[in-house]
Amino acid sequence: MTSQASCTSGNRHTSRILHRQWLTKDTFTLTLERPPDFHFQAGQRIHLLTGGKTRDYSLIPGDRQDQLTLLIRSVADGVVSPHLSRCPLGTALDFTGPSGHFIYRPSSRSAIWIATGAGIAPFVAMCRTGIQGFVLLHGVRHDDELYFRDNMAPAALRYVPCLTGVSSSLSPYAFPGRVTDYLRHHFPEGAYDFYAAGRREMIAEVMDIVDHRFPSSRIYSEIFF
Repeated sequence: MTSQASCTSGNRHTSRILHRQWLTKDTFTLTLERPPDFHFQAGQRIHLLTGGKTRDYSLIPGDRQDQLTLLIRSVADGVVSPHLSRCPLGTALDFTGPSGHFIYRPSSRSAIWIATGAGIAPFVAMCRTGIQGFVLLHGVRHDDELYFRDNMAPAALRYVPCLTGVSSSLSPYAFPGRVTDYLRHHFPEGAYDFYAAGRREMIAEVMDIVDHRFPSSRIYSEIFF
């Protein structure tokens, strides 16, 4: 069975930027002030409004209760990310939400999380709520893009970095290929709950693999651009 996260509307809120931390040359986290009485479920997202433009970002609980964190990849011709990468700390941001149904659903099946790029964000949020014992296939080009690895790996039953580019220190322990290659050729057959977050093409391929190799499984997905 396949399911894709759907969107629901939310109230409008105003926040401000507290901190920006660069993880790589083009990816950073943005820490925001959490508006009073703002609540969300791990895996949900907000609809950020800035300069007359909009973009959805998955929410990660901040290090403090009064903070929210966003994982953002800055794209030169992006709609919102260039502004967020350079606007001053203290800048006010408006957003609506939370929205989305890409949330963890406990069941008797093993949970298999599949993430590429910034698609790791909802899984970080789920992990920070205390969920453990999942299998995580984390696909990136280089090992310095394995954001939040130190948080995710200890909580996982199995953590599989899947690297498609040149790697360094993790290369002996990583799978040299895409998450879909690992899923298609190296994952044991069975009935699972699959959660996939990343680009549309990856999710479409995962759905095809699940339909053919794991027909008794469920899959939930969230597209990241």
